[in-house]
Amino acid sequence: MRKLACAGLAVVLASCSGSEKPPEVPRLALQPILYADVTGNKLYGSGCNFVASDGGMGAVFLAQAERGIIKLADKVISLPVDPASPGLPQAARERYAGSGYKASLTRVPGGKSIVNGVVEIFAAHFVLTDANGVAVYDTKGDAQCKPM
Repeated sequence: MRKLACAGLAVVLASCSGSEKPPEVPRLALQPILYADVTGNKLYGSGCNFVASDGGMGAVFLAQAERGIIKLADKVISLPVDPASPGLPQAARERYAGSGYKASLTRVPGGKSIVNGVVEIFAAHFVLTDANGVAVYDTKGDAQCKPM
């Protein structure tokens, strides 16, 4: 009985030590927005393209003046801009919200920032939440802002 009590105490103490990892944010399988998606859905416009640092070379979020765009399960989803949100280069905004998702694209404080003519690239943080406000995609990467 004493061994069982001690084992239980060890589990409790381990959980209090702070050595456990925080729970991971569930991730949706956002797909890269490809050239065919842009042309087929008339997604032209200036703004910022977000590429996740762990997700290859394709943009998984487009932040434009009037809308933000994601692609999920082969479907392009448009999120209206929050006009009160802070601005980003090329008329993009930090926040977009639709009926099913809310998106936030922000600069990483102290992160890299490169300006080359009309193109600006900066370290960015992208968060997508569902209708209940639960983060379903949360990652860092690079935003490339340019006229289109």
